[in-house]
Amino acid sequence: MEKWYEKTRRWGQVNLSEIDPEICDLGFWQEFWKKTGTQGIIVNAGGIVAYYPSRFEMHYRAAKLGNRDFFGDFIKAGRDLGLVILARMDINRAIEAFYKARPDWFAQKKDGSPFITQGRFLSCLNSGYYKEYIPEILKEIIEKYQPEGFTDNSWTGIPKQYICYCDNCKKGFQDYSGCQLPENADYQDLIYRKWIEWSYSCRIDNWDLFNKVCTEYGGEDCLWMGMVNANVMGHNFCDLREVAKRSKMFMVDHQGRDGNGFEQNSLNGQVLHQLVGWDKVIPESMATYTRGKAVFRRSASPALELKLWMLEGIAGGISPWWHVIGSSQEDKRIFEIAQPIMRWHQEHEQYLYNRKPIANVGVLWSQENVEFGGGILGREKIANAWRGINMALTRSGFPYLPINMDDISNQTKGIDLLILPEIALITEEQAKALETFVARGGNLLAFGSVGIMDNLGKMREKSRLERILGIRFNSIEKSDSTRSQSWEEPIIHNYIRIEDSKSPLFTGFENSAILPMGGFLHDVSTEPSAKVLATYIPSFPIYPPEFAYTELTHTRQPAIVEYETGGGGKTIYVAWDLDTAYGYCALPDHGDLIGNMLKYLLKDNPLVRVECDAYIDFKFYKQDNRIIIHLININHTGFSHGYAEKIIPLGPVKIVLNLPNFIPTKAIATEDDQKVEFFKNGDGFNLILEYLFIHQLIILE
Repeated sequence: MEKWYEKTRRWGQVNLSEIDPEICDLGFWQEFWKKTGTQGIIVNAGGIVAYYPSRFEMHYRAAKLGNRDFFGDFIKAGRDLGLVILARMDINRAIEAFYKARPDWFAQKKDGSPFITQGRFLSCLNSGYYKEYIPEILKEIIEKYQPEGFTDNSWTGIPKQYICYCDNCKKGFQDYSGCQLPENADYQDLIYRKWIEWSYSCRIDNWDLFNKVCTEYGGEDCLWMGMVNANVMGHNFCDLREVAKRSKMFMVDHQGRDGNGFEQNSLNGQVLHQLVGWDKVIPESMATYTRGKAVFRRSASPALELKLWMLEGIAGGISPWWHVIGSSQEDKRIFEIAQPIMRWHQEHEQYLYNRKPIANVGVLWSQENVEFGGGILGREKIANAWRGINMALTRSGFPYLPINMDDISNQTKGIDLLILPEIALITEEQAKALETFVARGGNLLAFGSVGIMDNLGKMREKSRLERILGIRFNSIEKSDSTRSQSWEEPIIHNYIRIEDSKSPLFTGFENSAILPMGGFLHDVSTEPSAKVLATYIPSFPIYPPEFAYTELTHTRQPAIVEYETGGGGKTIYVAWDLDTAYGYCALPDHGDLIGNMLKYLLKDNPLVRVECDAYIDFKFYKQDNRIIIHLININHTGFSHGYAEKIIPLGPVKIVLNLPNFIPTKAIATEDDQKVEFFKNGDGFNLILEYLFIHQLIILE
């Protein structure tokens, strides 16, 4: 029999405000839950604000709660419809009276004063607040209401730029490291990096404590599920991989795109599923309010913005979770925009679960690299490298899997190419797994700062991957993460010179001897058998135009190196941060160059490939004896991110499939009643979709 966390796939949340106990119409919400096919709801319970009559004096009650048990009323309304109920907590801060009663439970600055924000005092996650008080609150809620579980998007406590100097933290860090607490949040300081490592372990300890309380008092299926941010590029102050190991359902928060493309959300789903497993449900909070350069929490999101964000998440294996701020809205459009996608999800649910992704390319990442590599080299550098590679793969039509560095050994079966986008931090175990991958004939594409740090961000004397890349680092330096294009001080007005014009890497560049670089070069030498495909042309003036030339037109400094590994595979090392440069400015030449590298290393014979004149997102899955293809049109009008307005139809779309032992007999397109043509092409098949409006779900039987 399926558990609630295995079968509850459409979620909703009215994030309550303090005035809602007086104005909420629960009958309206019951009808809304029906209209959206909602199966589970998240309801505010306690923490910062209690929505029920708690027995704890310091558990602050909502201003308009009065004598009402609003949380209980909400639960009854949901249970009358058979909904799963999760109690929402928010436990990282409390009122002044609580602080005065127990100052030892709250985070302290070096001078002993508390951390205060918006009139609330931030609690210390190593104190009795987390260890004693919150477990009692969880126990109280379980005994009174029996929710299926708990969520909390602030369970990780104070952010990493704050260091708590309370006695609990002083002793805990001393016992862990033998060191005093760091003076400042400075990634150049080894003690601070140890503090980050310790802080991760403290948060997992609290997770385990809360889950123990839930199962002890609520049974084995009453779960503490916290919440994590779906964007793995530095938005979490906890060990995502360890959280994934403990999660039967992965509750995540990423309410809208943050300046990147919509395809960010399908990537979110695949990253998290690779961590937690493809058999788990991953609901993601998706905001119905306006997000973008300006945020308006009481105004409806542009309909196309929310639709594309939700569709992309669904394509990546995410379960939809509409999110409304406040139970009563003057902008009634908020209630309309999520309904069509929720109904679509309900109608096509059979194709959206119990499936596995299809890809033979892996993009590597690790939280340690994001944390310590990003902290030292610059977070934007690591995030732009991640974004740049994902953009290039989507642009080139190659599906891929995001693989955690610690999972190389168990997640690379069927993978022909691994990509390392600015993976500066590589542990000994990870390096050995890469060596094994290469030894069995796998291909590598690596960029820039690869392997120059150990497990805590200390600079190595040489890169850990030199042997399999066919290079030697002449020096290990911290490259500048700023990308100033000042016309007076042109730091990155540099180029590469094509040395091997016949190399497939330079297809399409036949009429140029140079290509723009726009990044920071690592000084490397090469093994005798390695091929230097391009060399470095240093920066020279941009302005005035009379000075825009260089006398140093040629150097011996390698920029792109190809190497035969001996195991039947190849590696390409790009000695500058091309991945970051492409993520930063999206120069088409950079996208074409990376695309050529992908085609070459895959021997121009991928499992699947999408060809279209426009930039579209796509995901491929195998489910029993069928193939499922999601296509999302992300070409739209809109003058700023967050405010997509109108879709731009496109087509045709060609899909090339070279899947062993799969011969389609029928193709179904779920949208527009469109016919999909398919025909045999050598050992594989080609599909043609004449046009793509907003999205298309194709089922191949």
